[in-house]
Amino acid sequence: MRWSPSLLLVLLLCVAAGVRFGLLVAEWPASNSDEGTMGLMAMHIAQGRDFPSFMYGQSYMGTAEAYLAALIFRVFGASLIALRTAMLLMYLLFLATMYVLARRLYGTTIALVSVALLTLGSRELYGHQLVAQGAIPETLLAGTLLLLLAHRLLDTTHDTSHPHAHRWRLAGWGATATLGLWSTVLIAPFVLTSAVLVWMSLRRRTTPIPGSWPALAAGLLTGAIPWILHDLSRPWHDSGILAVINMYLHGGTGLNGAASPGLTTQVINTVTTSLSYVTGGSALAHPNSPPAWFFGMSGSWHPPTDDLVSTLWGIALIVLWSIGLVTGIRLLRHHRATTAQQPTADMPTQAQTWARLAMLTAAALTVLAFAASPTPGVAPANNFRYIIGVLIATPAVIAPLWALPAIPPRAGALLRTAVLTLTAITLTLGTVQAYRDAGQGPTETPRRQLINALHHEGITHIYSGYLECNRLTFLSNEHITCAVLFGSPTDGLHPGLDRYQPYRTAVQADPHATYVFRTTDTRNTVLAHSTCQWQKHWNLNGYHVWQPAQRCPIPAEHGR
Repeated sequence: MRWSPSLLLVLLLCVAAGVRFGLLVAEWPASNSDEGTMGLMAMHIAQGRDFPSFMYGQSYMGTAEAYLAALIFRVFGASLIALRTAMLLMYLLFLATMYVLARRLYGTTIALVSVALLTLGSRELYGHQLVAQGAIPETLLAGTLLLLLAHRLLDTTHDTSHPHAHRWRLAGWGATATLGLWSTVLIAPFVLTSAVLVWMSLRRRTTPIPGSWPALAAGLLTGAIPWILHDLSRPWHDSGILAVINMYLHGGTGLNGAASPGLTTQVINTVTTSLSYVTGGSALAHPNSPPAWFFGMSGSWHPPTDDLVSTLWGIALIVLWSIGLVTGIRLLRHHRATTAQQPTADMPTQAQTWARLAMLTAAALTVLAFAASPTPGVAPANNFRYIIGVLIATPAVIAPLWALPAIPPRAGALLRTAVLTLTAITLTLGTVQAYRDAGQGPTETPRRQLINALHHEGITHIYSGYLECNRLTFLSNEHITCAVLFGSPTDGLHPGLDRYQPYRTAVQADPHATYVFRTTDTRNTVLAHSTCQWQKHWNLNGYHVWQPAQRCPIPAEHGR
């Protein structure tokens, strides 16, 4: 039976959905407070209580995930599974868009192979694709869509028969660009390179289409509305633009106060660790290690940067990227020589080559920006999410395997088969590891049992740590309201980062607000040595619960 490309694509999408839905139902990986914040925003949007432009408590990273999850909440109710379903839907849409783009640039075979590789992944990749805490699916989907629209505009430079389609593509590109930047600054390299293609398409038109520039401007303005409304209603120091600049200059949120050893270490760690982790090579390089992510897991583990497998994996990616770049530049020279005699004869092929180079350049800019920041110098594996956009260049990186220079066709076919087979085995191994981890936990069951116990005791307001607060509030559907306390035995307890201030107000107003910390948390020591009178103190599923008999003065005594 001859399988049609469309049928194969549908099958691959079903596999991608099935693999991720199984992990989603198992509630793997464990949630965290940032995901709880996203869930709470979705709840508030679905209920019409609030319509945030950015994640609560900050002025960057838009709330596209929350708005999509709110639609699902309206139908199925609020839950962790419903929240992560929004992530799954966006990833499937990314795969479908990737197929269309890769087919236009490299043909059906490379398009299907690219989607097949992206169908599977490692534990780290699945974790970032499923946990709803912003940036990941938006980067992948918007980056791919930007390149697709820009290529279509450049590919139809001499087509004047469909002016409305041209204007809609321009408006669509503009809206996608500014919406993408509102969602996450990680999309910036793809905005930049695709913008070059859009500019080329407008510049090369021999017969300009009326309304092109207004359509582009309308699209840009429409996508920027959430950002504009936010910044106009707040002072400059709380603007989204300033927040993005500060985030990059200070290495993002994954450094935990640590300082980078320097640029050389940052570059080395990017090549030897980050590139491997962002493309699934960690499944082969470190199959028995703890998952290298910051959410809900240990942040103290760092993979060895001299690991041979991980290093070779990163170098292989750079070599394939370099071959693709050199091939594209040579093709452009050939196009110029051809079009010097026939100016319009080779335009579709030129558009294809320019789009390939834009894809490769965007991936390079993503990695260079990451390597130049302090982030890979401190935690190159835990923070690979900042270069998740390189996955968009999958077809551009594997394409040289079909046309390796200076290698006989038969040897090239064997090498291509070997490389793709090794990659597929590695990603399959990563999938098995993810399901193994899902079977071993941790799950959200301990949190739900704690919530039920608190409800049974009539407790509705609690103090806890940042990593627990919004997680517990979301899982309880706001039946439990939590405020964050920072501190240690040396400096006492004091108010921490509360992303949604009404929760803190409600908790502080309750004289019987209870303290809930993990049993290993040193904040329990502060409570044990305090002058508070405890009505009840008990343990459950790894948590200490401290119920005061009257208002406990600890936060006021050590307030800051």
